[in-house]
Amino acid sequence: MISALQIKLEAARTPPKVTWVKPPAMHVTIRFLGEVEVEEVERIKPLLAPPIAIAPFDVQWRGIGTFPNNRHPRALWLGVINGAAQLAAIEAEISKRLTGAAVELDERALLPHLTLGRVKMAGAGIDWPRMLQSAEIKNAISHIDRVTLYQSELSRPLGRVRGGVSGVEGQYGPHYTELVSAPLIAP
Repeated sequence: MISALQIKLEAARTPPKVTWVKPPAMHVTIRFLGEVEVEEVERIKPLLAPPIAIAPFDVQWRGIGTFPNNRHPRALWLGVINGAAQLAAIEAEISKRLTGAAVELDERALLPHLTLGRVKMAGAGIDWPRMLQSAEIKNAISHIDRVTLYQSELSRPLGRVRGGVSGVEGQYGPHYTELVSAPLIAP
């Protein structure tokens, strides 16, 4: 799906350094909870476990976006063209279930997206807006049939060697552990 973008970026005069998200780690964040104490996680899990009265659906992804902007990207992501209403309904239900729990809910509006990679170094000689437009991704679809609470832990590189990181690829970065999952069911 993103190989065309990777090839274009690697062809740049000075390619950027991008840490690509591996497919098993790709997810849509519906509600970010931040740092939560273990005791509170145990109180949250039963709130999130019951089925959600929204029929399973497909999300259609298209277009590559960036955070914070396409001139100086720090993250590359796919946007939603179909399925955003269902994702918003799920977010509303999750927020309702978490009302009264001892977690601070971010008040920012949901911007559903699928993170593809994080730009660690921008490289040189790259016209990011043109590059992103020319690497348009179409017809990417994900089937959504559940909502899962994950614990996310960041691990550190194993060590440093002149200008690079030693260790085997994939041994550092975010690691996700499933804590509880709620199926989507037709109302």
